[in-house]
Amino acid sequence: MGKKRTALENLLVIPPENLRRKAGAKTSTKKRNLTPTVNESDRMRQIYYVAARLFCEKGYEATSMSDIADAVGFTKAAIYHFIPGGKQDLLNDIISFGMNSLEQQVMEPAQLIPDPEARLRAIIANHVRIITNGSETIGFNPVTVVVDEIAGLSATQQRKITSRKRIYLDLIRDTLRQLQEQEKLKDVDITVTAFSLLGMILWLARWYRPNGKLTGTQVAEELVKLAMNGLLATPSRRKKKP
Repeated sequence: MGKKRTALENLLVIPPENLRRKAGAKTSTKKRNLTPTVNESDRMRQIYYVAARLFCEKGYEATSMSDIADAVGFTKAAIYHFIPGGKQDLLNDIISFGMNSLEQQVMEPAQLIPDPEARLRAIIANHVRIITNGSETIGFNPVTVVVDEIAGLSATQQRKITSRKRIYLDLIRDTLRQLQEQEKLKDVDITVTAFSLLGMILWLARWYRPNGKLTGTQVAEELVKLAMNGLLATPSRRKKKP
């Protein structure tokens, strides 16, 4: 028997447009005070997605559990049934999901690629695909944007998330350093370059629209091209070994 998905991991399975339709639909005046049923996982998926979207639109601090309940059409008591730890734990769950996706879909495949140039291309392309696959038509990826809201977490939660982010940054820096050792990298600062690459990729979550001119795959190809053309030294400029 395969490993059972958590409710949050099922965000990768349920079409985002279905969740948006549920979240945006008009609800009856009487809110639902729900008890667990066979549809509990669907309700959890809806709560996570709607919460991430509201955190993007209003900010974490300005969004209350009542706002989330209203947007989903549940009573506040029903929301706390699903999220007993409250808003802070909800935020931590969403951020952790984003980091899990990054580790599973970007970092783990990249670590299997021995060649640093091919590895860097894979890191950029796979990270871009995570963002474009979950982007809204109005122009943002809720889960990716919310990953930056760590100020709303407890000190312990912040340390854990920051440590996970640092591991990813180090993977990029180590890859750039290997390119530098192979004399394939232009004369750039490794740390500045790593942060700049991340900034380029992450900002995509704020402007990419899946109904735009380019598909997610095409955007990934363009960003890989932009990054590699800007970073790789041409053969004629590489230092010749004595």
